[in-house]
Order: sequence, then structure tokens, then C-alpha cells
Amino acid sequence: MDKHTILLGEGNVGKSSLLNCIRLFLLPEVNFNKAKDKFNFRSSNGDEYDKDQSFGHYFPTKYSHLIIEVEKVIGGKKYTHCQILSRGNNLAFERIFTTLAYNDIRSLFWQVEADDHYHIGSRVDKLSTQEVFAKIKSQDKFCITVKDPQKLKDLMYARDILSDVAMRYSLFPLNDASEENIESLRALILMLFDMKTSNKAVAKAVANLIEAEKKETTDALQFDIQSFMMAHDQLKEEEQKLTDIENKSNEYNELTQNYARYSELSSAESQFVDLYLYLENAIQTQSHNINESATRIKNYQLQLNPISAQIKEHNQNIFAANKALSKAISTIEKTNKDINKAEAELNLYGDMSHTEVVEILDEDISSSYEKIQSLKDNNARQNRIVKLQNQIDRYTIQQQQLEQDIANAEYTLVQQLPSDTITFLNTLNHQLSFANPGKLLRDQDRNAINNFQQLFVDQGYSYAFFGQEIRKSNTPNNRDLARELDNIKSELLADISEKKSLENLGAENPLIIEKKLAGLEKELNESLRIKQLITDLNENKTAIKIYANQQRENQQILDELTPVIAKLSAQQTELASLIETERMTQAQLTQAQSQLLSVKGNADGTKQAYPKIQRQLEQQTGCKNTPEALTLEYLQQLQTNLQAVEKLRTKIIDTLKAFVTDKFVDADNDLFSASPMPSVIHATFIELKRVYEEVEDQRLLLRSKTKMHNESVSNYVDILDKNFEHINRFENQLNRAFKGISINDLNEIEVSIHIDNRFSNLIKEIHKSYNEFSDQTLSEQFYIRLQAFSDAFFKNGERNKLVMSDIINEVSYRVKKDGHDGWQTKQQSTSTTALINLKLVRMLLAKLRADSCMVQLPVIMDEAANINVDQYEWLLDDIRESGFFLFTAGTHSSGAELVHMIGHHYDVDALKTAKPYTKERTRVVWGGPQAFINETDFEDYQNDNQIELLEGTDETI
Repeated sequence: MDKHTILLGEGNVGKSSLLNCIRLFLLPEVNFNKAKDKFNFRSSNGDEYDKDQSFGHYFPTKYSHLIIEVEKVIGGKKYTHCQILSRGNNLAFERIFTTLAYNDIRSLFWQVEADDHYHIGSRVDKLSTQEVFAKIKSQDKFCITVKDPQKLKDLMYARDILSDVAMRYSLFPLNDASEENIESLRALILMLFDMKTSNKAVAKAVANLIEAEKKETTDALQFDIQSFMMAHDQLKEEEQKLTDIENKSNEYNELTQNYARYSELSSAESQFVDLYLYLENAIQTQSHNINESATRIKNYQLQLNPISAQIKEHNQNIFAANKALSKAISTIEKTNKDINKAEAELNLYGDMSHTEVVEILDEDISSSYEKIQSLKDNNARQNRIVKLQNQIDRYTIQQQQLEQDIANAEYTLVQQLPSDTITFLNTLNHQLSFANPGKLLRDQDRNAINNFQQLFVDQGYSYAFFGQEIRKSNTPNNRDLARELDNIKSELLADISEKKSLENLGAENPLIIEKKLAGLEKELNESLRIKQLITDLNENKTAIKIYANQQRENQQILDELTPVIAKLSAQQTELASLIETERMTQAQLTQAQSQLLSVKGNADGTKQAYPKIQRQLEQQTGCKNTPEALTLEYLQQLQTNLQAVEKLRTKIIDTLKAFVTDKFVDADNDLFSASPMPSVIHATFIELKRVYEEVEDQRLLLRSKTKMHNESVSNYVDILDKNFEHINRFENQLNRAFKGISINDLNEIEVSIHIDNRFSNLIKEIHKSYNEFSDQTLSEQFYIRLQAFSDAFFKNGERNKLVMSDIINEVSYRVKKDGHDGWQTKQQSTSTTALINLKLVRMLLAKLRADSCMVQLPVIMDEAANINVDQYEWLLDDIRESGFFLFTAGTHSSGAELVHMIGHHYDVDALKTAKPYTKERTRVVWGGPQAFINETDFEDYQNDNQIELLEGTDETI
């Protein structure tokens, strides 16, 4: 895409899809969730495609792959790499990076059979991403697969141009790979796909850049507006609370008097408890007289109990059998579902064994857990960093050892000893055959090994050693040192990248960290779920047979017990009738207890009226003091005292509840129960007493806190001023960059950044409304305006940072035309607006791009015919001079003149294949672009253009 290019084809053959899929490679995404925000895919009518439509379009099957080849020139040397996208689970897609050119890997995806006369080609059967990765890895030791978004950012936006390793897969070297800069780059890339985009989209890109350019922490408005408002409300509440406390001094004084009287009469409760317990003991003595009747009832009951027990037991067995039967049926259904799920998950891993799959999942679980902990906890992160450093040190040592083994490969024991001796050493320990002394063995070394070997008698398939038999090992003794070295280097690079990311974690936006945590926890839970399914698979298959046996056994129990219960129920009914008759006789005997029960009945009424006495009776097992008498007169005297205590108690509780409800004091929840404990009442009264004793001290403290709160507003105003000035400085920078630029008939162009009026007016409103040195709360009007500002820009407390995208509404242009002195603000033509946007994008990209680098990006135009052909002559030159190239599409009716102007074109609907990966997509584009110059001129043009890329810069990306 380093030349002006047009895709030609009939309608609905996928030209727009080819244009738009480029953004999948340029943006560090791993799934299509929120695809409208990430990629902004739209139809030719402007309709947005959602995540499912986008995923299904670009990755319709598991065989779907998207590949882009990238060329870079660093220090005058050309580098090539390919980025391969493949379908994943749950709207995800995965990436493979390789330093091989596309021609080196094309045969893995597309084949041309010998009998294909037209050399169109067809799909590779049974295409597998895992197999593709394995084959590429065998040829390219730098090949990696990446699923982590942060690692993608580190690779694609690397800027260390002095390091071939760091820049191996870089697409756009960012001067700073912060989240704000990446979001800015996203907005600018999406603008390249829609240069006639709205002012809102341009404003978003500008806002992101301004946000990223904030150099001082004081530039960022990290003011917790909700905490500020809460502090104000808290001060108001405290002031009102002190006023309310002072206004209720009379109620408090009355409460103090009532509480003193209540303490005097409270002994009546313990006296009543003693009387009640004494009455119960007397009634129990009288109950002995009716035990004979109870004995007869007991005898009948002894006969009835075994029958009832058998009925109960059989009913329980029937209930248990029914329950077990239902459970077995539902468990069979659930187990079958789990088996199906587990087998479906295993199918995703191809021919791998259960153990291999579980080991892979365990590694994913362990890695996800450690990454989660390192993001959540600073100590865990430091431990992770230390662990990574230890691994880096260990891998470095292993790398050095492997490099030394490779250098001394000619001295390995395998090279110096006979095969039978190597087989012998391999049997004792597989590692012995890999030994490398680094030099030729001496004769005494060989003799020592031979003498030791002679102690073992070779028996063909085993060795005999003093009565012990040792089977010969069939483990291969070959070792791929180069591959081990590649693996160590890959692990070393991954650990260094993760360590660097963790060390820079403190500079990341908390929302981004939270988003990472959510993603990692989701990955962890999914891995745990899949592991459990696979782990339980064999057990579930065995359990199905057990559950079926349980089903048959419980059905048999139901069939056997039903007639037995019917017979026992008839016997139970007969004995129950005899017991009822005897109980009627017993009731006549109880009349002898009526005198004591009469007194106790009166006492029971009193007990029921006082829940507190009921609780005391539950806790007290016997009388503490003998009552003065067991007469009704003594009971009535106690009742009178209890009524007086209860009235005082009720009044005290109601008053305390009122104070608690008004939030003067905190109290145990028991205070609001039907009968609060005395200890709760006493504790609440003491706490209220302390509140009234400290009123004056609290009033002085409130004035001090109010003054400190008012002083904090000045810091807020300073931060707002810096944000406002930062926007003005950025606007001036853009206008200085536009100086001297002319487009079509426009002599001068200026950029205007439009700020929300609520923000620009807020500073002067605050200056009018507060006095930072006052010890009185500020006016309500001030807080109303501040709250309105908070609701608009802080999203009802969802965050406490004011970002530029909230306050920058749009970006507009004003222009001066040839022959006009005054400025004009009316909308320009589509092509003119696109060119102005293109100039702006170039300026903004330059702010993001790493120094000493130049990046060539395409300007995407979905329909070439939307712009008059007369404008292309200067439009193409201007796009090229801006550092971009046009990449567009059109139908065959676009016209030869337009195609000739653009130069390079692809006919995307000329060929079809009989064996596509997806039956709806049979079109094939093969070979390079067509052009209106011959092949030699085209190669010269390419070479000259590559040389031009080096002019004026040290490195070119």
C-alpha cells in the first residue's frame, strides 16, 4: 500500500471488506466486542456493523485467516514480516507474527495443483492454525503468537529503532505507548478510513492528543468532585445536627429525670421472676398426683410407638426413594450434558491427550492468576517482577550454556563414544548421553567408562547388575539444541516484556487496569471451567452407569413398601382411639391443681405483657430469693410496680429512639426491638449524655473543618485554569502548523477547538462565589453550579478525572479564499474538507510518531467515483506530498482515465476457484498489481521511491 491503488470489481464482491480489514492489523485488539467503537465498520449506506456481523464476516469459519505483509527500512536495511489473524472463540481473533515473507508461507494456506491450467489455486485441506504456527516456527525461530492486548501494543508500537529485536514487528513507532496515545492513534487511523468524517470525530482525535500531551500531574483534573460535594453535605449535616442537639436540650433534661426514677423501681422485675419460678415448683409437686393416669397412657403409647416408628421409617424410605429417583434422573441428564461439553472442549485441541490438555490449562490458570495478583496487589506485583527477573537470569544462564554446547557439539559423548556405550549411559540416566566435556576424552576417561560398563552384563533387552535386572531405555538420545535455544530466547523475551509492563504499571489509567483485570479474571474462570469439565469426563462416564442402577433400585423400594404402610396405618388408628379415651380421664384429675394454677395464670398474663421478663425467665433456672408470699395480693403489688417501671421504661426508650432516629447517637439494633435489654438502654443513655457534654467542643471543631474545606477550592480553580490554557496552547500549535498551507482556492486555514460553555464559564463563576478564608459554609448557589458541572463532566461520580473528550465538543475550520479578505466558516466541498482533515491528521500523527521515523499509511476511500475525476490530478499529488497514498475501490465502470491517474489497480473479480474455504467466497486475486507502465519501469520506480524514503531521516519504518 505504498502506491496509489484502486480495487476494481463488480458490486458486492468484497472490495470494501478488503479496504476495511486493514484496521484489524493496525489496532491492538483481540476480539470484536464493542466493534462499533473499536473499528467503526460501516456499510456503503453508513449503517454500523455490530460485533457479531463483523466477526461473522471476516472469520466465517475456523479456516478463515487474514494476512498482511509489512516491509520496513531500518538503517538502510529492509526487513519483512507477516501478521496472521485467525478465528478464536467468543468473538475473539488471534495473531501470529513471523519474519518470513508471504511467499515463504503462502503454501500453508493456498495451493496450486499441477493440473490447474490457469494456476488459480484452491484451499489447503484441513487448515489448522496450530499446525500453521508449528510449521512456521520450525522455519522461523522468531515466530510468536500473541493473545495479550498489552503485548500487542508493545510489539506493534515499539520505538526502539536501535534494536532489531524490539522493532521486529513494529507497525507504527509511538513516541510514548501510553493508553492516551494509543487511543489517539486509533482515532487518527479511523479518520484515514473516512476523511470526510464529522467534526465530532476530528474533535475526539484532537481531545485524545491533548490528553496525552499533559506533562504535569497538575494538568490532569483528578478532583474527586463527589467527595468534595459529600464533604460539603457532611459539614451541613454536622452544623444542622449541632443545632438540633441544642434545640432538644429540654427533652434531654426530662429524660435524665425519668432515668433516675426508673433505676429506683427496676428491682420489681427480679422479685416477680422469683415469685413465678417458685409457683412453677409448687405446681410440679402437685403434678405427681396425676402420674398414675399418665402411666396408663404411657403403656398404650409404648405399643403405639413401634408402629408409628415403622410407619415413619417406611415413609422416610419412600420419601428418600422418591427423592433419590428424581435426583438420579436429573443427575443422568446433567452428567450427559457435562460429558458432551467436555468432549466438545477436547475436540478444540485436536489429537492432544487429556493430560496434555490439562497441563496446558494449568499453565494458563497459573499464569492468569499470577497476572491478576500482580495487577491487584503491589506486593504481588513486586514478587512477580522478582520472579520474572529470576526466570530471566535462569534463562540467560541456560541460553549461555546452550550456546556453549552448540559451539562444542563435536565433543559430545554421542560423537566420541560407541553406540552401545551411549545406549548403556542412556539407560542409567537420559541426561548422561547429553554430556559434553568440551574436549576429546582421554584414554583413562574411556577406560574408566569401559570398566564401569563391564560391571553390567548385556542381555539383549536389559542389563544384569549383581542379580538386578535393568531394562534398556528406548528414549531417543538426540537433542535439538537450536530449537531449545530458540525456545529459551522466546521465553526470555516474553518475561522481559511482561516485567517491563509491570514496572510501568503505575503510569497506567486505573480504568485500563480494571479492564485488564476483568479480562484476566474472565480468562481464569473460563480455563477453570474447561479444566473441571475435562477432569471429570472419565468419572462422569462411569457415574452414568451407577446412576442408572440407583434409579432401578429406588423404584423397587417404592413397589415393596406401599402395601406394608397400609397395614400398619390400620393398627395405628386403633391404638390412638384408646389413648384419647384415657386422656379424657386424666383431664378430670387435673382439676385438683386449679388453686395454684389460678395464681400462676394471673402471673402468666403479667409475664406475657413484659417480653423482658420472659427473656429473664429463660435465662434464670431457679429462685434467687424466696418471695414474701404466694398470695394474689402480693402479686398485685408487684404488678403495680411493674406498670410504673414499664411506663418509665417505655417513655425512656421512646425518647432514646427519637435521639437515635435523629442520628444524635448510634445504638444497638436491640433498642428498636419489642423489649430492649437494660444494658442497651443504659449504654445508649450514657452515649447521649456524652454528646451533650461535648456540644461546645464540636461547634469549635466544625468551624475549623469548614475553613479548611473552603480553602481546598482554590486548588481546584488552579487545575481548571491549567486545563483551559493547555487547550489554547494546543490550538495555537495547530494554527502555527497551518501557516503558509493552501488547498485549492484557500489561501489561509485556521483551526478552532470548541469548548463546552459550562467549562469555560465555570472558572469566573467560582471566583464570584467563594471566600476561601471564611469559616462559614459557602452559598448554596455556588454548590448548585458546581453540582451541575459535576453531573455533566464527571458522569454522576463514575470517575473523578476530567478528560479532554468531555469538554471539547468539535473542531472546525475557518478559511480565506483567493480574492477575499475576510474569514469564512461555511462548510467546504467533500474533497476540500478531506484534504484539510488529511493535513490535520499528518500534523497529529507527527506528534504521536517516534522521532527520526517516517510511516507510510493509506488514505482509504470506499468509492472512488464519489469525487469528480477532474479533482484527482491535484488530489493524488497532494495526498502523496502529505506522506500518504490513496487506497480506494470502484466498479469496472469507473473509467480508464481515473484508473490511469491512480496508476495501480487490482481486478478482484476476474478469477474464481472451485475449492474455496467458504462456499460463498469463490473470488481469487492472484499476483501483483496491474499498472500502465512496463515491468522494468515499475521496478525502477519502486527502487527510486525506496531511496526517497531515506532522504531527510535517519531511519525509516
